[in-house]
Amino acid sequence: MAAEDQAAGTTPRADKTKKRKKPKKDKWGQPISAAVSEEPPVEPAEPPAEDLAAAPEAGEAAAPEAGEAAAPEAGEAAAAEGYEPGKVVASGLPYTTTEEQIRKLFGWYGPLRSVQLSRFPDSGNFRGLVFLCFESDEDAVRSLELDGFKIGNRFMRVERCRVTASSNRKRKAEFQTDPEKSEGCLSAYVGNLSWNVTEKDLRDFFKSSKITSIRFAVDKRTGGSRGFCHVDFQDDESLEKAVGMNQSELQGRPVKIAYSVSNRG
Repeated sequence: MAAEDQAAGTTPRADKTKKRKKPKKDKWGQPISAAVSEEPPVEPAEPPAEDLAAAPEAGEAAAPEAGEAAAPEAGEAAAAEGYEPGKVVASGLPYTTTEEQIRKLFGWYGPLRSVQLSRFPDSGNFRGLVFLCFESDEDAVRSLELDGFKIGNRFMRVERCRVTASSNRKRKAEFQTDPEKSEGCLSAYVGNLSWNVTEKDLRDFFKSSKITSIRFAVDKRTGGSRGFCHVDFQDDESLEKAVGMNQSELQGRPVKIAYSVSNRG
């Protein structure tokens, strides 16, 4: 009887036997739950590269040995190789990574000119992809040492940005002069805005000018801001004051301010 009881106790019941579900994974092969829920430790315990240990401060660029012409020559070499000078792209980051954490991590290699986070169009949340532009091409090349760096449960991929037709057009536009003021113009284009900027923020930003209205560019699919707007002013003096604030910082970003260009023929 005891043997029968023991045999019955060791035999698994059919209703308790369940198949384990395989965890869902994203396109990088990482579990989605881990990517979303865990806070990624992105601050390295020490500088990621050995040559940065001698640097006086994190984020401080090393002086070029060959003088001031070293950086332009490096940028020209990158362009000749088909890369955008000073620019890298990092992918595979956890969705919870913040811009501040990314700046701190890549800041080990030198000053950053810009950090552009790619976001999901429906929610506006970070999608694990970021474009970074360094002030020097040498710093951008050294930051490639972060390729394979582990953040949370993900291994980040860092590579140089290839030159495309669209990037060529963008670079050409960046070096063009700002549009001239047209007759009767009382509007200004305001770009490179944070997604979180509100109308109140802009009115406070242009507090020395008299504003008539603010027209945000809105994404038709999401209803969210597209990162730029047009501001109408009451008088010419207010407009000139606003344009004079070009490249002033708002919520940590240098704001582009220029005269609005009318599309009417």
